[in-house]
Amino acid sequence: MTDPLGGGAKGFDAEAERLVRQEGVYACALPDQSTLLFDERQGIAIPLNESGARVWQMCDGTRTVQQIVANLVECYDGEPGQIDRDTRDFLAVLVRQGSLERVGGCS
Repeated sequence: MTDPLGGGAKGFDAEAERLVRQEGVYACALPDQSTLLFDERQGIAIPLNESGARVWQMCDGTRTVQQIVANLVECYDGEPGQIDRDTRDFLAVLVRQGSLERVGGCS
């Protein structure tokens, strides 16, 4: 299986690749700093904690995956390698389920 955010067979470059939110997926911020994503196409709701909501907001097509990770490393205490892995895993889930689309970074 190819990593949805890695180089893999399709030739995507995760360092230069940008992610953008899909149309039909809406975010509703909640008072506790969490967010619910509503995907009207699939009829599902996805709960995000505060850090997941931060990642979602940065997926606007202007930042690379690496820039999103770097922002989180600056904002949160934690081992940078773990933050990187957790962020990429989370983004891969959102790409697989169709909430995010990859743009750019093709070689």
